[in-house]
Amino acid sequence: MALRLAFVINSIGSGGAERVLDILLRNRPDWAADFEIHLIILDEEPKMRAMGEVDKVHVLDGRGSLLRSTRQLHRLLDEIAPDLVVSFLIRASLTAASWRWRKGSAPVVVCERMHTSSHIAGRYGAIKSLALRVAIRFSYGWADRVLAVSRGVAADLAENFAVPKDRIAIVPNPYDPNAIAEAAKAEPAVDLPSSYIVAVGRLVAAKDFAVLIEAFADARPQLKGLQLVILGDGPERDALTVQIHRSGLEGMVHLPGYLANPLSAMARGQFLVSASRNEGFPNVIAEAMALSLPVIATDCPSGPAELLQGNAGAPGTVVKARAGLVVPMGDRRAMSLAMGMLAMDMELAAELAQAGRRRIGDFPQEEVVAQYWSVFGEYLGRAG
Repeated sequence: MALRLAFVINSIGSGGAERVLDILLRNRPDWAADFEIHLIILDEEPKMRAMGEVDKVHVLDGRGSLLRSTRQLHRLLDEIAPDLVVSFLIRASLTAASWRWRKGSAPVVVCERMHTSSHIAGRYGAIKSLALRVAIRFSYGWADRVLAVSRGVAADLAENFAVPKDRIAIVPNPYDPNAIAEAAKAEPAVDLPSSYIVAVGRLVAAKDFAVLIEAFADARPQLKGLQLVILGDGPERDALTVQIHRSGLEGMVHLPGYLANPLSAMARGQFLVSASRNEGFPNVIAEAMALSLPVIATDCPSGPAELLQGNAGAPGTVVKARAGLVVPMGDRRAMSLAMGMLAMDMELAAELAQAGRRRIGDFPQEEVVAQYWSVFGEYLGRAG
């Protein structure tokens, strides 16, 4: 009888977790070829990307509710009787790990993509944050292994959620620079300015696009006519549109919306700016580096500085890290200075573009995927 492996995720959106899961499904080792693979999606929502082939897809009706998702997932896992469960994203991980606690006979591997503390603090109120912290602390303690996407994520899980260090392994995101470059050759799906700075992400408060727009306005005298293109969609769109209008930046700051292939638009930009307030291991920054695009990023918990290999300095200052420019989180002045530096100094831009391209070579897709499957194999008797 084939071994059964169940992957659990909230939904198939456009984020990094979905991207990594897709890569894992499409790049199974030979020893996993005969596994019976189940993909369990907690919420019935539109799929924003195609996923690798599986034997069966189960779409639940979780409706974003932890309690509802838990009941439905536990019932389904009891029926499937998997040999291993692998979860992505916090709600999916809570439901899977609590199944393990309740009576699950199969091991559970949690894949944590975000710096959990800052993600919760920036998204929920005090009471809900406290309840979620308690739930994570309890449930993750029952996981057989927790795969953290970066050192900062791993430290946060151990220090703030009491996940035993011996159960945590650090496995970064995988990247194939050649595939990224190939996807970037496509014609952009939207009209773009002739020269622009690019930012990418959901239009949510955690991405801090409001401060980015303010910094762009301050830096305009040094930007040599560069415009700003923010790719993505989300609940902050109306507020950002109003901000652009009030700042007199219409025609200079563009919100073209979500693109199924943002790489084609990213590749044509002059450099990328990330103003995020929390990240795990930011795919957008890594993809920009793979495209030889210079990067400016905030030193938010926990991925950008780790990826760029340098931490921010004092307020209002810009630090030249090994692979990009790093500024303090929420620092309008520092971000403005950094944009001016890259726009005015072509040698600096070229140096950082080359350094970023070299750095992304530290995360080769084939090797990283093998690390994931090696962990799965430990619990399936197929290591190696």
